[in-house]
Amino acid sequence: MKQRNNGSRIFMTELMFSILFFILVSAVCVQCFATAYARSKDAKELTQAVNIATNAAEEYTVSSYFEGFTDYYDEDWEQVTENGVYKATAVVTEPEKKGDCQSMRVVVSTMEDEEIYSLVVEKALH
Repeated sequence: MKQRNNGSRIFMTELMFSILFFILVSAVCVQCFATAYARSKDAKELTQAVNIATNAAEEYTVSSYFEGFTDYYDEDWEQVTENGVYKATAVVTEPEKKGDCQSMRVVVSTMEDEEIYSLVVEKALH
């Protein structure tokens, strides 16, 4: 007796390959979105760190008397008094000899001291 082949095996095989292809493409897309999210977060972090360091540098250059500071920021980059996620530290270094420039180094980092951005500014003293 002959078996009739109604094509259901071929259909099921095609359906399995289609599902497998969909799963592979979905996995690649999810990985791309996760990578894009991480890079976006890093870019936002860097932008905020640059803004904070630049503002400190501008304040330092126009001020005749400037002391170093340490400021703390939360996850939304709002300034807090303590227990922040990020910190900005500025240290002023006096010149070693007369005629040299005074300098300030600003470092914006995480609370674990992972540097995000740093900036060195020099200014001539009168």
